[in-house]
Amino acid sequence: MVTGSLLVIALGFSNIQIRSMYQAKFVEKPSVQKEVTYLKGQILKIDLSAKGKTRLLLTNVQDFDKERKGLYRVTLSAKSTDLTEGKCVEMVATLMPPMAPVVPDGYQFNRKSFYEGISAIGYANSFAYETDCKQSLSLKQKINIFISYLRKNVVCNIEDILPKDQAAVVSAILAGDRSLISERLNQQYRDSGLAHFLSISGLHMSMIAAISFFVLRLLLTLIPNVALKYDCKKISALFAIFMGFIYLLISGMEIPAQRAFIMTFVVLLGVLFSRNAISMRMLGFAAFVVLLISPQSLVSASFQMSFAAVLVLIAFYERFASPINKFFKSRNIIKIIIAYIMGLLISDFVASMATLPFAIYHFNKVAVYTTLGNMLAGPVIGLIIMPFVFLTLFLMPLNLYELPLKIVGFGVELVNNITSYVASLPNAGYQILSMPFWGLMLIVWGGLWLCIWQRKWRLWGALPIVLGFLSIFTVTKPDVIYDFKGTHIAVKDNFDNFNLD
Repeated sequence: MVTGSLLVIALGFSNIQIRSMYQAKFVEKPSVQKEVTYLKGQILKIDLSAKGKTRLLLTNVQDFDKERKGLYRVTLSAKSTDLTEGKCVEMVATLMPPMAPVVPDGYQFNRKSFYEGISAIGYANSFAYETDCKQSLSLKQKINIFISYLRKNVVCNIEDILPKDQAAVVSAILAGDRSLISERLNQQYRDSGLAHFLSISGLHMSMIAAISFFVLRLLLTLIPNVALKYDCKKISALFAIFMGFIYLLISGMEIPAQRAFIMTFVVLLGVLFSRNAISMRMLGFAAFVVLLISPQSLVSASFQMSFAAVLVLIAFYERFASPINKFFKSRNIIKIIIAYIMGLLISDFVASMATLPFAIYHFNKVAVYTTLGNMLAGPVIGLIIMPFVFLTLFLMPLNLYELPLKIVGFGVELVNNITSYVASLPNAGYQILSMPFWGLMLIVWGGLWLCIWQRKWRLWGALPIVLGFLSIFTVTKPDVIYDFKGTHIAVKDNFDNFNLD
């Protein structure tokens, strides 16, 4: 067992090393300084920056002297453009390497950019002029552009029907486009503990798959000839996989959404092969597939938080499923609805506790009232928003989506009001120092021990978890912080705040 574990760890290191060496062939070696240069390239993607300005992701890039490797992300001065994906443009641009961590042990934007294939970022010093394309896009890039076109149509339809704040959130959960969300609304979601709702991940994918599965299975069982001749459960699982895949495409196929789809696919695969659909083995297999494809995601907050939440939920329901089922077992429709709402609340609370240490380590902030936020918003999300998101997706090709979309908007308005209330409570978004890495590792190993073992000795896992949280008290704020160039320096004042020069 020990030898097998060490072999798996060695293969994991080899995997990320091979991936890094392979990726380096397609990414330009970053320059040390800014450079102003002529740039010509083909637009692969158009989106908005955090300040609402148009941003182009360019491929097949070249300057006066040579062709450049990798992708280049260039921000235009305009907030809108007539350019479309697939067109070629030329401009004068200021380029710089992807941002390095701004503080010690801070978030490594340059590492994320490297694995996304981005060689440089920058901004245009001139207009972006359309020009002729000499190179053609690959089949994969053409597919991505087509999907981007569909997503933009979806977002435009949402903006035409719903008010601004509703449209911004619905665009995020339906099409993965968060550019319309204002900073005020974004901050409210963070402080209320509901920021996970804005990012398409396991919550959304699992609900879409579950609704697809149970709705079709119910409809099929109402047809006696079908119910008696065919396995409705497996047919429903195939339909759920199909709807999950459509949702993945429309959402923009970001890494968290890909990971959520893989996990959902593995669960539904268990249904197709008559295996226990939700188990530790299935979770381990899903993690294996994700890390095999994207080994760099292991160090990302989204991977850690999503798998931690699912791991603890599985362990919780393995331990307490029997008494919970006995308590809520009933054919009374009122009790079934109550059981559904209680299940949402319990799941939200357990998942919030599982992701808490990662939120502290990565974001230095705790949403104090996250349980209250999830308790109030959970039933709205589960009973109103996600069922009608599914219906909107299903009816959109038939152009019959306006009514279900308005119901989604109604639900989102309720959640927006909930986030506004919860975020306004005292110390809702509480700043806290990040625990050291060894403290997080204690919590991780303690959590794994507690969740995986079945005997009474599993309770010993609580000890390293407690020690891990206590490690926060070993951290002290530095008196001075400066960037690696020495051009920006922050000095702590007498009030324990940092002044930036």
